[in-house]
Amino acid sequence: MAKNTVQSVEPNIADLVNGWLKSYKVDYKLEQESLNTEIDQALNDYFSKNGGKGGNRPDAKLLLQANDGKYYPILIEYKGYKDKLVKLDAEGNVANRNAKNQPDYTNINSYA
Repeated sequence: MAKNTVQSVEPNIADLVNGWLKSYKVDYKLEQESLNTEIDQALNDYFSKNGGKGGNRPDAKLLLQANDGKYYPILIEYKGYKDKLVKLDAEGNVANRNAKNQPDYTNINSYA
């Protein structure tokens, strides 16, 4: 008997959310597109979700202007499995650090 495996719905989620962004006329950029040089450089310079140097490519990104005129970078990572949205520790905090208070790249890579 074949084992049932749950298939990721990430492409469907990406299509749905990108449609929402378009319907609200939000100027967003997809993974390979440039947002602006400052954000692109920061994504390249910072540790990747695997702990290596640079190469961060969120599924979508945008600059959102608040009422006070300030711009805020929004990075969107789509996940196609219900159990991969967030990993919490025993206290209910996001579990992105290990016992030595170092980045837990396994959790960072696997969860949104």
